[in-house]
Amino acid sequence: MPVYSTEHEQRFDNDAPVADEQLGLLSGILNRETFRILGEEVGVGHGWRCWDVGTGEGAVARWLAARVGTSGHVVASDLKPHHVPGHPRIEALAHDLTADPWPEPGFDLIHARLLLMHLADKDALAARLAGHLRPGGALVLTDWYCGCADEGIIRSPVDAHTARIFQAYHDGVHRLAGQTGMDFVWASRTADVLSAAGYRDVTVHDYRAPGEGGSPTARLARLHSSMLEDFLLSQTDLTAADLVVIQEKLLDPEFEMVTNHTYTTVVRVPK
Repeated sequence: MPVYSTEHEQRFDNDAPVADEQLGLLSGILNRETFRILGEEVGVGHGWRCWDVGTGEGAVARWLAARVGTSGHVVASDLKPHHVPGHPRIEALAHDLTADPWPEPGFDLIHARLLLMHLADKDALAARLAGHLRPGGALVLTDWYCGCADEGIIRSPVDAHTARIFQAYHDGVHRLAGQTGMDFVWASRTADVLSAAGYRDVTVHDYRAPGEGGSPTARLARLHSSMLEDFLLSQTDLTAADLVVIQEKLLDPEFEMVTNHTYTTVVRVPK
């Protein structure tokens, strides 16, 4: 079994003490670009039937509910959907995508953000999600891709010690992510997987959120440094003093980290 797997999953669970903060930061990083794609490119509109898979706090589901109007409907599913607020057009559904029966097919939109990169059999799941759309429907899949091996992890000038401890932090977090099944390459091949499944109308959007200290991305990294402190101290050469430096830098507006690519793959099913 992977080291720290169960503990890691519990810490990132929707029941975790910091779940509200973490979900809020993810929304702050991603919502603007997500809403732009769903509104301007996909054109979500009145009367649409939508499925927001892995809904988290339900921010996307709430936005969809406002767009689809009184004749539309939004299914917002998650393993633990209790963060989703009540809404007359949102059906909050406790649902395991890999194990439970799926809602009835024929959706105008299916959206999944930062979900498939965590799951096994993601290629088959992506194709199956596309097959759950009505003719003319759209599948929108967003996941993170880390190009840090080529681009580095810090954009601003820093001293050698700061560079070393940030690299150790990055490597430790990514090693743990790999142990728990996260795939930071999947986003770069999502379009190829769906093209191989026979879909021809496939587009990809590459977005990178700001990484200055104090930004939502930096504050999320800071939160993770606290959530994973015992792992980082026991499984890397980082010290408690190093983590203090990292956390201070992540609030410093003069510091800038290199952020992940956010690849959003949009697939339209032929009419």
